[in-house]
Amino acid sequence: MQEEHSVIRDVRGRGLMVGVEFTTPDSRPDSTTAKVVQQACLASNMLLLTCGSYDNVIRWIPPLIVNEDQIGQGLQIFAEALLKTT
Repeated sequence: MQEEHSVIRDVRGRGLMVGVEFTTPDSRPDSTTAKVVQQACLASNMLLLTCGSYDNVIRWIPPLIVNEDQIGQGLQIFAEALLKTT
């Protein structure tokens, strides 16, 4: 998804805890886009948190009992939410 959406500057984390950082084309923190994506995911019943010093990172923290199908559904919802930023 990062290759397809220039608003995603970085994806980092370990295991199930992942952060997706959003920036503007001139590499400034982009809290507006992060909040648009987070709200679009919420509208599809997926709860994600925004965090970071500039509130421009979306944090994924699924429960330890999450299964592969649920991760796939979450990624699909996230991908659809990203389309709302273009």
